Order: sequence, then structure tokens, then C-alpha cells
Amino acid sequence: MSTPEFTKAVPEYVTVSLSDYGVIELIGPQSEQFLQGQLSCDLRELTANNWLYASHCDNKGKALAILFVARWADRLLLITSKDALQASISQLQKFGVFSQTTIRDASADFPLYGIFGTAAPARVAELLGQPLAVGVEQPVSASDDQLVLQVGTDPEQYLLVRNSTMATNSDPQLWHLLEIDRGRATLQSATIQQFVPQMLNVQALHGISFKKGCYIGQETIARMKYLGKQKRALFHLRGQGQPTAAGVVVEQQLGANWRTAGTVINAVSRAEHQLELLAVLPSDLSADTPLRIQGDDTSLLEIYPLPYNLDES
Repeated sequence: MSTPEFTKAVPEYVTVSLSDYGVIELIGPQSEQFLQGQLSCDLRELTANNWLYASHCDNKGKALAILFVARWADRLLLITSKDALQASISQLQKFGVFSQTTIRDASADFPLYGIFGTAAPARVAELLGQPLAVGVEQPVSASDDQLVLQVGTDPEQYLLVRNSTMATNSDPQLWHLLEIDRGRATLQSATIQQFVPQMLNVQALHGISFKKGCYIGQETIARMKYLGKQKRALFHLRGQGQPTAAGVVVEQQLGANWRTAGTVINAVSRAEHQLELLAVLPSDLSADTPLRIQGDDTSLLEIYPLPYNLDES
């Protein structure tokens, strides 16, 4: 278990607008039953006091979205990037007509914000107007007009769902850097339906239930686990290079030559010519393998430890 980079110089209070995230809302008596057949997590573990991590896949087991799943009063909320939201809601609405559930893009109604730092717990409790939930894993706190998911510690990190806007003090890139430090992938248009969830380490973050029974894509996901078919995983890379984007090729050095190794999933420039990124690469890649971004011959990246074990599930 490694220490997230942000703990080396923990900020006091960072607030950002997550305008590139969105919310899918499900309401109706069969919403939970319906999602049980769609998502990789076990909806029976979801309460009003906790959130779940999950993937939503197509019938070939390729991830449409990676999601935070939460309950708020009579709603079930799925929070993900807006690119992934569009892919995910299309499949949900296609199959949802057979269940008593209403599915809609509620992003315009529920602005999303990220907050983290040493002062975050007290400030978030003040925003909520009540103490934050404690004593459960992945806690959720709710009022009539706000939902708070605690999505990390060291530093304390919160995802806020509100019914109104609020002022912020920082660039959203700081949130995305922290998500890279957490080893939590977010799918963009170039990476949707390209990877089985295990290639994105969803199982290591407890986002896959291997006991819940059937759901869309389950056969491929189970086969990868039980037949040892997983050949790729998500890695945290750090080094020098020009700004890059999701879907760009990462190359590895083999002797005097460079060969395709994998794909950028998320990338942020921490400073000029300093890159932080998550990339899907061969699972058995040596930690000292030189890596670079295709088309940027001056780039040089190294594998950085993840804050979790890949064999956790």
C-alpha cells in the first residue's frame, strides 16, 4: 500500500466544480432490481449510509462507465464522467423499459463538486448543516438538498451532489490529479467500450461482486477472473512530457526500439512538461521499463506505485 502524493503536502481546503461529471437518476419500485442486472457491484450492499463503486458494461464485458452509486431518498444516483454517462444511459434506457423505473440524465438538476483537504471534514459538515456519517465504509451523508460521498482519506475527499450551485476556489485539475493518485480511472469518449473492468482495476477497488449472479457482461468478467485471462491492468505513470489525452498510445522501450505497450486512460499536467497519468499496460510489465507517449519522443515515464493491491477483489 503506497501513500497518495497529496499526503506529502496536504492542502487545507480545495473546492472544485466537477462540470465534466454527470448524474443518472433512477426512480421507481424496480430501480434497484433493474440495476442489479446491469452493474458489476451488488446492489444489496447499498444503503442510505454508504456508496458503491461499480462498472457498467456492454454484453461483451467492455466498460461503458465506471460509477459511484448512491441512494438519496427515493432516488438511485449513478455518478460518472459526462462522456461515459451518455454511453451508459443509452443502454440503461434500452433495457429499463421492461422494469418499473424511470431513468434520466439529471446532471442539470444536480451540480457536482469535489472537496478535499485537512479542513474539508469540518467545512463539508458546515455546508451540510449536520455531522458527517462515520463508522461505515464508503460513508454517505444526506440532507434534503445535498448528498455527500466520502470518496477518500489522507487527504479527506468528498463528492458533493447539490440542488444548487456553490462557489469554488480551485481548478478541477487538482481533483483529477488526486483521482490519478487514487488509481481510480474515469472513462472518456476515446476509452469507452475498450476495456474489461479488471483492466481498469475496478476489482481492486471492490467494484465487482463475483457472487451476485448474472448481469450484463458478467460472463466475460468472471472468465477473466477464474480462467486467468487478465493480461492487462491499470498503472500510474509519472514523468516528463507534453500534455496528452485519453486514448493516446503509450510505448515501451525494447532494446533500441519502441513498441506499443498500452493506452492512456486519464492524464493531467502537474506542471510544465510534468505528466501524471493512468494507463492500461501489460500486467507483467517490469517496474523499471522505460515508457513514453507515442509522438512525443522527448517524453519519459516511470511506473509509480498504486495505493492498493491489484489482487484485492
